[in-house]
Amino acid sequence: MLPYKVREKQAVIIETTGGKFVKVQDAPGYKWKVPFTFKKVAARIPLDVFELQVNLETKTKDNIFATVPTKLHLQVVDPKTYHYNANRPEEQACSKIEAVMKQLTSDMEFEALYQARETLGAEVRDKVGKDIEDLYGLKIVDVIVDQPQAPQAVQDAFNSSKSSQQTANATVNAAQAKKQSTILDAEARKEALRLDGEGVAEQRAAMFQNMTTQYNALVQAGMPQETAEKILIKMMELDTLRDVAKSGNVIVTTTADKDPITNTQAAVKAADKLQQSQQPPANGNQQRTQRAPAPQQP
Repeated sequence: MLPYKVREKQAVIIETTGGKFVKVQDAPGYKWKVPFTFKKVAARIPLDVFELQVNLETKTKDNIFATVPTKLHLQVVDPKTYHYNANRPEEQACSKIEAVMKQLTSDMEFEALYQARETLGAEVRDKVGKDIEDLYGLKIVDVIVDQPQAPQAVQDAFNSSKSSQQTANATVNAAQAKKQSTILDAEARKEALRLDGEGVAEQRAAMFQNMTTQYNALVQAGMPQETAEKILIKMMELDTLRDVAKSGNVIVTTTADKDPITNTQAAVKAADKLQQSQQPPANGNQQRTQRAPAPQQP
């Protein structure tokens, strides 16, 4: 008995001395063959995954000649087919893969080719994987597509176009942000003016209510209506002067009024009189003012 060894991840092709196939021995370890039976070890075929580098030259849909670096991971799954069906099975399998990849990439624009790198390998396996396995005994384990490379002039133009596009997008975004900010500022001013107007309206309503109350009190105390009106007007003028003086360095000049009713001193005295008339009596009992009945017409 003559021994021969089958290594791990290896298949051994046994033939007759005349070159006729006998069997495939892929179980690792020492094997034996009977002497003088005219059998021999014809080939030892590795079964582990191996890698082939392919620089695919292709033309994209937008007429750009690009180089697509590609790594093919292949594995022998049928040693007999691999050994007998083709002279150089790896090269022939690569040729088929390149043809399919050219067909796929020719329908893509150069920019889309960047995005299709991950899906391109799966499409190659789907289209040509079964044929390669049947013809050459090889299985496509993986197709790794690297970054496509275009001529330098095309790359510069492509980068310039992308840069311009990004600048345009940034300009549009800045304009949109400014527009939104302007709208928000305008809405804020509108709301502030509305609230300010409501506050002024409420303040005026309260002032008018207070003036009405004071005017009625003066008239009920027996003061002539014209005099009461002048007093209230003068008090409003004094309040205005006081508020203006609080706001800053303001010099206010007034012209003395010859009418003693509109004089400041008279207005103050009238206000004091109004305050005294509204105070309750000292004994705590509220006095009622009885008016004399109006004379009847004969």
